[in-house]
Amino acid sequence: MALNIEILKKTAIYSSISGAGLAIIALIPALMPVISLFLLPFLSGIIVLTALEKLNPNTLKTLDTKDITLLGGAAGSICCGSFLIIFAPFVLFLKLFIKTYYTYGIDFLNFFLASVLIISVMLIFFATNAVGGLLTSFLINSFNKN
Repeated sequence: MALNIEILKKTAIYSSISGAGLAIIALIPALMPVISLFLLPFLSGIIVLTALEKLNPNTLKTLDTKDITLLGGAAGSICCGSFLIIFAPFVLFLKLFIKTYYTYGIDFLNFFLASVLIISVMLIFFATNAVGGLLTSFLINSFNKN
């Protein structure tokens, strides 16, 4: 069965919610490297696809491997975009009140550099989460056979 708009909408909603949630959690300076260097690039697509399957059973079982791979990549890039859209303003807002808070270099970026950074990071996260979607697809297909 082909990929339909409803599955794409649900994936976009789940991944934007998880990206915003990870952005709020990443405001804790000790957790920010773990989230931005491990969870977002490698596991966000897998987490969103697993949540999609748990909340809406038999959704991914009807899709092909390439469709789930594309869903994993889309989930990862949307999660990254929502993370950056939520995280950057909160960091700058916290810097106004807490002078020793880390800004992670966000205050040095202009609009062009920020947009290039966001687009390039989203493309990298698309590729890595597409691999995660591929692994999720293989796991779902192997569980369906058993």
